[in-house]
Amino acid sequence: MSLTGITAYLQPGTLEEAYGLLDDRSIAVGGGTDIIRHPHIGVTTLVDLGALPLRYLRHESGFAIGGTATLSDMLEHPGLAAHLDGVVAEMLRGVGSPLLRNAATIGGHLARGRYSDIVPLLLALDATLTLFDGTERTLSLADYYRAGLHRSRALISEIGLPPAGPDTAAAFLKFTRVAFDYALLNCAVQVRLDGRGMVEEARVAVGETPALGALVEAAAQSLEGGPLDDGRIDASAELAAAAIPAQDDQRASAEYRRALCRVGVRRALFRARGRLEGRRQ
Repeated sequence: MSLTGITAYLQPGTLEEAYGLLDDRSIAVGGGTDIIRHPHIGVTTLVDLGALPLRYLRHESGFAIGGTATLSDMLEHPGLAAHLDGVVAEMLRGVGSPLLRNAATIGGHLARGRYSDIVPLLLALDATLTLFDGTERTLSLADYYRAGLHRSRALISEIGLPPAGPDTAAAFLKFTRVAFDYALLNCAVQVRLDGRGMVEEARVAVGETPALGALVEAAAQSLEGGPLDDGRIDASAELAAAAIPAQDDQRASAEYRRALCRVGVRRALFRARGRLEGRRQ
């Protein structure tokens, strides 16, 4: 985007004011890291969300993360860094450079709807979003993308992560060529066991196929109702590889992405199982 086309820079103080300023010729700005890289034809007004009281991270039963909290805010929060064996911090360390993480906001990142390591993990963790589009409502992150709301003017005011007990584990894996590069493919899993050690609920998400991350329902459902053993893990990985919408692009072929998916989901599930077993020792 060329900033020479910008004729107005506005900094509203409330969500209502910010939403009222958005139209076809304006764009909401969080950390601003995406503005230069991706053009927005016809935009003349930047609506800076930085003055809104949305830069917070609260740890109660789960986590409430304000829409303008930066990726560094999340990485440096001790509660979130420890959540589920540190899986969120583990993922965030591989997102861009420290300078980018210092500026990029979580709300802006999710709203842009492309190139993301964060989306697959948040999908696996069953994250929710609170949106404002004249009224406030909360929905799952999966439904947000399923409904195409990232292409709307709705503002993300909060991201929620549910609590997780000792019967739950998660893992994230990313395949990339060099540090700071976009992933060739990434995947995330979360598994919750019941009192008998059987899988009560599973979530498997795969991204950069090269489409944005999405849940792979068949792969998750194949794990539920039985033990998290080698056979079920292998079957889940095969189902994920067959189900993802893999395509060719300049970074990888569809065939290679399916191979990465098979390996990645399998490794992530083994890692989650290892974390569960480690808690019993």
